[in-house]
Amino acid sequence: MSEKKTKKFPIVTYLCCLLAVSILFTGVTFSRYAGFTSGTTDVSLGRFACSYEIGDMSASTFSNAEYWLKLSGGATSMNTARSVRFSIRNYTLQENGRPDRISDVDLQSTLRFYAPAEFLGNLAVQIAEVDEEGNYITKTPQYVLEDFIYDGAGNFVVWKDGSGILDTSTSKDYEARPDIYGNQVDEILSMSGGFTGTEENHTGTISASCAETKTSVSITSVMAEAQYSVGFYRGWVGDENKSAPQFYLDCRKEVPFYTLDISLPEMLLKANGTAQSRTFVLFLTTLHLTENEDFKSNWTERDMTKKLEELEGGKRKVTFNGATVTGYHFDTKANLYDLTGGILVANGSQTTIRIQKTFEEQGKRLSYHHVAPLSEGATSIVHPIEDFYNSQGVSVNLADIDFSSVTKVHSLFGKCSNGGRSGYISFADITDSPYYQTYSSQRTGKSDYIVRESLSKGYATRLNILFVQASQSSHQP
Repeated sequence: MSEKKTKKFPIVTYLCCLLAVSILFTGVTFSRYAGFTSGTTDVSLGRFACSYEIGDMSASTFSNAEYWLKLSGGATSMNTARSVRFSIRNYTLQENGRPDRISDVDLQSTLRFYAPAEFLGNLAVQIAEVDEEGNYITKTPQYVLEDFIYDGAGNFVVWKDGSGILDTSTSKDYEARPDIYGNQVDEILSMSGGFTGTEENHTGTISASCAETKTSVSITSVMAEAQYSVGFYRGWVGDENKSAPQFYLDCRKEVPFYTLDISLPEMLLKANGTAQSRTFVLFLTTLHLTENEDFKSNWTERDMTKKLEELEGGKRKVTFNGATVTGYHFDTKANLYDLTGGILVANGSQTTIRIQKTFEEQGKRLSYHHVAPLSEGATSIVHPIEDFYNSQGVSVNLADIDFSSVTKVHSLFGKCSNGGRSGYISFADITDSPYYQTYSSQRTGKSDYIVRESLSKGYATRLNILFVQASQSSHQP
């Protein structure tokens, strides 16, 4: 098996609201976001050559809500499936995008999705292939992952090898995609394995395969340290119902992580001397409302502000709901400049940047990110600002910048890692405090914002493609 990444863009996504009835009763919206890392791979080992590309998601939100809202006249869906395209190739790419080396061996690819159990275990997933006319051809049933993991009583199921059977037609329907004739797609899966432990700490592997379609699915659980964020509502002082970008507390905690692998016979690329590429779409649907202490947290001046002050003062360990607080971040607007006549001049436009403060062993460190689509019409992605310049557009050495203080970058300009497409971003007057709109406001000591209840939760997740020589794969005849 070989895999190599050449691009890495963390996609911080999924801000959404709870089902409307809860908003009506509570006046509070809860949401969840996750992050995808996607990119391309380019592997060339002897006769083995392949590449893949993962495209943009259809939308950057998942609702933290029950999928079906029951009403007097029936039920209505509250969550919409999100889709992400991925393409597999049996060749490597030249810089101009044309085929370079073509694989001399058959390749079987596997879609791999790695995410916290809290998120991945609450999904229904389905795959369709995109034909030459752009039509979606459904290739799998809708796999309701909780049916793989739990029995009817909510306990971890232990599938007996060789005798465990799961008929996907018995799973609840979350508006699964039908085939081209409008019929539901279903499979009889042979199941094995299971998880052991508690909901908060469990490990194991669940495997499923269909003798008829030759599709295989597996879910593996391991305990891993998760980097995640809890987002809090920020409102304007004097008018708290007027919102500002959320404030995110960055945390670290060991939680169960799932690895979902899906392999289809259609994802086999035969070595016949021709360059082959196939494109698929992964559909992801959240099923249930997730409730835990992170979604029920309220920011109070007495405890949370004090914890931030302790971190700023150099205290090594501050906790939040059992997790270690590693820092915080929030988004703000920044002005854009053009290089004209050897000097940077404001062009009247703005963009969104993320200010992130990390509390490390060696002290505080600030980093800056651009929040924007990587391509026109795509979902906004958080990607680093890696290059810095002075007011004449001359590059500034990173080693010469003090990233422990926000004032040290006020005179600088930055370009993002997406080929510098952001243009020159001005850091003038930006603040690193969640309570102020600008550094000028911070100097007055009069807060612009107040922080209230938690609204969202974010994890870093990963989506990629694995390739193996097909002679080592169960799909090879």
